[in-house]
Amino acid sequence: MSFFRKIFSRNKNSNQENNEVPQVKEIFTEEYFDSRYTEQELSENDLLVDGSSKMLESFFIDNKIKPVIDQPVYHPLNIDQAVQDGMGFYEYCKQFDQDDKQIGLIITIAFSYFLVNEWNFKLFNDKTPEFPLRFMTLKYNRNGGVLSLYPFEYSLKVLNGEERFSDLFEKIKNNLGNIPSAKDILDNLKRDLNQE
Repeated sequence: MSFFRKIFSRNKNSNQENNEVPQVKEIFTEEYFDSRYTEQELSENDLLVDGSSKMLESFFIDNKIKPVIDQPVYHPLNIDQAVQDGMGFYEYCKQFDQDDKQIGLIITIAFSYFLVNEWNFKLFNDKTPEFPLRFMTLKYNRNGGVLSLYPFEYSLKVLNGEERFSDLFEKIKNNLGNIPSAKDILDNLKRDLNQE
């Protein structure tokens, strides 16, 4: 079973230790990675971060809704609340003549900024995405083992009521320590090759 499926499966028993090294989907050289991905710095002074935070704050103020978490406003629970409560964040943004991509980008940046601040994820633009909605990727590197998330694609699922950021947040929080290092992956590959 792949690592991604193990972490993000519907199995709610997260107290089990999983000592099995996940299968590898891809191995990138640093040169290939650098030619394909461009890091996007997110800071509180960034216009996209500031605009996303202000839109979320405005949603809560204008709809007289108290956020679940006081600070930060871009916490996954607050983003989910904005999408679900009141008129809904989508309809709220539509009142300001924002198109669907802009609305998706607002919550994408908010959630991405949360992961960047909370767990040192890095946001990248993908120059050759496998799918059109995966032009942005969040990556978490643990000793060479990398977890990739596609925040824009996931944001659209949240806006469509198919997923929640808080669920993804909990899955990441409960499993971040299970990401294998590059050494673990190589040792597993060597073992598999020796068995053949």
